[in-house]
Amino acid sequence: MIWHPASTRSASAPSTRQEPDRDPPPPFPALSPRATMSAESLPRSAILGYGLGDAANNVGWQMTNLFLTTYYLYLGMDPMLVADIFLGAHLFQALVYLVAGRITDGRDKDREGGLRRLVVVFGLPMMISVTLMYTIPASAPMPVRIGWAIATYLLYQLLGALGGVPYGALLGAMTRDPDDRQRLAASRTFGGAAAGVILTFTLAPRVNDMDPSRLFLPVVAACCLLGSLGYLIMARTTRERYLPPAAPRTSLKEDLRLLVDNRPLLVVCLATLFMTNPVASLAPIVAKEVLTVGNPGLTGRITFALTLVGVLAGVVVAPCSPWLVQRLGKRGTWTLGGLMVIGSSLAFILVRSAWPAVACIALNGIGVQVITPCIWAMQADSVQYEQWRTGNGNTAGASMAALSITRQVGAAINGWAGPAILSFLGYRPGMNVAQDPALGANMRLAVGLVPAAMFTISVLLIRCYPLTEEVFGRISADLQAGRLQCQCSHIRQGTEHQACPEDPRSPHRGGKGTDACA
Repeated sequence: MIWHPASTRSASAPSTRQEPDRDPPPPFPALSPRATMSAESLPRSAILGYGLGDAANNVGWQMTNLFLTTYYLYLGMDPMLVADIFLGAHLFQALVYLVAGRITDGRDKDREGGLRRLVVVFGLPMMISVTLMYTIPASAPMPVRIGWAIATYLLYQLLGALGGVPYGALLGAMTRDPDDRQRLAASRTFGGAAAGVILTFTLAPRVNDMDPSRLFLPVVAACCLLGSLGYLIMARTTRERYLPPAAPRTSLKEDLRLLVDNRPLLVVCLATLFMTNPVASLAPIVAKEVLTVGNPGLTGRITFALTLVGVLAGVVVAPCSPWLVQRLGKRGTWTLGGLMVIGSSLAFILVRSAWPAVACIALNGIGVQVITPCIWAMQADSVQYEQWRTGNGNTAGASMAALSITRQVGAAINGWAGPAILSFLGYRPGMNVAQDPALGANMRLAVGLVPAAMFTISVLLIRCYPLTEEVFGRISADLQAGRLQCQCSHIRQGTEHQACPEDPRSPHRGGKGTDACA
């Protein structure tokens, strides 16, 4: 039975005196998350250290994004084969996330860093695997070169998934304070974006001038060494303050059911899946074929502006994310970002000048970055909700794996959507779009309508996210007091559970008048 402090009396002094009629105390104290969790406020070093972890993640990713395609082509590999290697590796990584979630949930639980150990144990070898990708012998037979490329790239995807899941789960283990979680999510977004900005503007302009046979390996190795240092600093400055209670290991089938049974997590995953936005992948073609038609001298400047907008959006927006969430809530902040994407995408269809169109694309990128920190914070909240709902707090890995798989599928859709749109419209490389105004108009229409439609669905889905700040504050207060609750409509009604026999997860299913909650 659920006991509340206001209604608890001493068992050693039972009273027969008739209690006067009075309104019962509210079963869920109306405490704000900030008030209930203020004792867990994180130091700034922990927030910055956590962001360094994603900066390290992004160093590894940028080393593949900036150099790897050029390196493979230098070795004489067919471009379509290179594309197939990348596609197959991403699908492989999506499967690895399931295993990574189980490894994360089965870790040794201690305050000395069970999750941090996993991040370092897999992160440092991941950096080595990135370096190994650039050690393919140029004189080796082509089958050996292809085999080496496939093996090292799959190793990178394997270690990236095994380290990425515990890194994401670490956010929820560091604090229960929603404000601090949002700061951690913003720090993660800012760290990854900052690493991208630095590498994009220091190395990307020089890629074409580098000799792949001599310079790629030293540059990549130096950057990976810096990334490894980022992991070590993260492990040193962060601490796992919240440890879930011991729980039996779950089966893979039960891990998969988590995505369906945990409604907040399901809503976040579906809303993330519909964040399809092919604008970034089509930016160079849009700049050349749509925005600068009739004025080819603008192409270089427009392309640079679109690149600048893409890499700076996260750096500019991430520090503002906690401020937005405090005022609008996570659901409201997500809605705001989605409306920014929808409005800017529709405006892109209407504007005819190049620079206003660039401004629309900039607003589009800012809207996406407004949403991104909310994804990580909502995922951490869903773990706490699962503990409150079922008593099992050992689901951080499975939850992060479900979200990672969703994001991986979404990334594949984004990568596919751009070329698919061009193919559907009949665009071919080398075509003179200026001679076919209808094709240019259709490209502008597609680039605007696709993200507008997808983000409309995403916003509608996130409006169904049940963990408002008030509800999550009540859940946090319950967990602090050691109270658990089964999944019933009482959470929305604010009334105490007396019996929940209809809940199949209840240990008291079919009981008479007993409390169905642990």
